[in-house]
Amino acid sequence: MSNTIATQNPALEINSIISEFDKLLGGTGSIPTAQLIKNAKAGNHDSVLSGLNELLLSPPLGKATFQYNKLLDLTAEIVANIQEETYFSHVQFPPLPEIGHDNTENVKQLVTFVAHVKLAIQPLVDDEIGSNKRNQFLSAIDNKKKILNKGFFYEFTDGDLDRVQQLINELRTEISQSDLFEEGHRARLLRRLEAMQSEMHKRMSDVDRIWGLVGDAGIVIGKFGKDAKPFVDRIKELSQIAWKTQARAEELSSSSQNPLIESDSD
Repeated sequence: MSNTIATQNPALEINSIISEFDKLLGGTGSIPTAQLIKNAKAGNHDSVLSGLNELLLSPPLGKATFQYNKLLDLTAEIVANIQEETYFSHVQFPPLPEIGHDNTENVKQLVTFVAHVKLAIQPLVDDEIGSNKRNQFLSAIDNKKKILNKGFFYEFTDGDLDRVQQLINELRTEISQSDLFEEGHRARLLRRLEAMQSEMHKRMSDVDRIWGLVGDAGIVIGKFGKDAKPFVDRIKELSQIAWKTQARAEELSSSSQNPLIESDSD
């Protein structure tokens, strides 16, 4: 089974499993699904799908049957990820492979299924990779601004930054271990925490990631009531740190309280 990261984008998760599948195929002399799709795009066909279907009529399998169990296991992991993730509710996937007594035919079915899955998720993969690269570019710009000491930034104290990282780790543990959350909700929260932690620096152009968690806290309270307290308390403390950092940057009094968040004494 592949060692995918729980908080990774679902399309990238499946794509990484398909990469393992393709690596096995390539090692047996068969053509990987990525190459089949590339060949379909390069051919003179009405569409990539029709070209792919034509190539899959008799795909060269080489010695792929020797890796049948591993190919089957990876395909099963792909199916499980698809069926358990609402992220793909709008994607049209192929029917499950028809597995029978003949392993050669079974491998053909597996290759056909995985190739169609890869073609279906490729736009999602491209969008996610493109988004990541854009974020990387914007982050590089921010870093250059910091070096040049230009632009407006919020600056965390070392103690506040350490506490933010600690609270994020505690939230991740609580959410991962709690049985309150549905898998889809848990995955979304963990991805949000992962993104926030990766972007936390001593100096930042905004603290929007932290404020975004306040909305999540409201949803959690609405769904779970008092059971949500361990999560809400940590999110509240994060919002207080964000407020204090912003207030300091805007030269407000050090005793200023966020008027939108009730104090414990209210």
